[in-house]
Amino acid sequence: MRHEIGVLCLGHSDSVVELSFNRDYDTAYFLASAGLDGVAALRHGETGDCITNLTKHTDSVWSVSLSHDAKILASGGADCKVRVWDALLGKQLKKLRHTKTVACVDLNPKATRLLTGCVDQESPLALFDIEQSVKAPLMEFHGHNRGVRDVIFCLEEHCFLSSSYDRTVRMWDCRSGTRTNSIFLPHHVKSMELHHSGDIVTIAYAGGVIFLNPKSFEVLKHRKLPYKVTAASLSPNKEIYVCGNNMGYSFKYDYDTDVNRGLYASQNPSAVLALSFSPDGEVCAIGSQDGSIILWRMKPKQTPVVRHLEDEDDGEQNESIS
Repeated sequence: MRHEIGVLCLGHSDSVVELSFNRDYDTAYFLASAGLDGVAALRHGETGDCITNLTKHTDSVWSVSLSHDAKILASGGADCKVRVWDALLGKQLKKLRHTKTVACVDLNPKATRLLTGCVDQESPLALFDIEQSVKAPLMEFHGHNRGVRDVIFCLEEHCFLSSSYDRTVRMWDCRSGTRTNSIFLPHHVKSMELHHSGDIVTIAYAGGVIFLNPKSFEVLKHRKLPYKVTAASLSPNKEIYVCGNNMGYSFKYDYDTDVNRGLYASQNPSAVLALSFSPDGEVCAIGSQDGSIILWRMKPKQTPVVRHLEDEDDGEQNESIS
């Protein structure tokens, strides 16, 4: 099988653990990344060129979420803070304090509300109105008995899904605060994303990938795979999905038939920790343990080119507001 080639983006000095594209775009789209080096970064999504490095976090950044119009970015990390940024200007707008490491964040499409989850079992899931006061959440949700891995809005923001190290995926009602559905997995979730259409949730766990209908909570497809899956993403047109593993390979499959359509293998194998499709479906971004980001083009040109993009920091501090 031919090993395909992508654009290599350097910049992070430690593991890239989450990636987030904006959804709405005219001619350009953007990519946010979370690094255990303490940096949340924003890049041009098609070229990989760096726009800004957000460096206010004093410890590892575990999660990023980009609003649909790419104007607002939220990041959460081991400094027990969620920071809300003007994404393109690199200015910090708000800071939300937590008592434990913030493992996951998710903005609603208009960046008016924010979900957060922490790694310890005693911290609740929290819903914030970031247009109002962020000193206290609008609502808290209790039920997981271990730390939380992912949170994502769904069903037009009336509900959200959370995954946890307790090996469950749970749905919560944002109006009543109650849990409405749950599924139990043999391993904890490695990644979880809502499809652009809003009608499929892609869930990666060590044994394979699950596609879930959030409206009915029906499992649409369950694909078991012969390797340890570390992340998965479904293309916007629902034609292909990509699964990564801990050996540094990313495999491309046909959604309807599950036939393998290709793979990306880095020259220096490093575990795949995050995957995300661009809104036009032309690029699948791969975040790796070695700090690299690969922009894997789904329709490669005849002569693919690997570009090495060094960190473009000019030594000046971000104009962040404390």
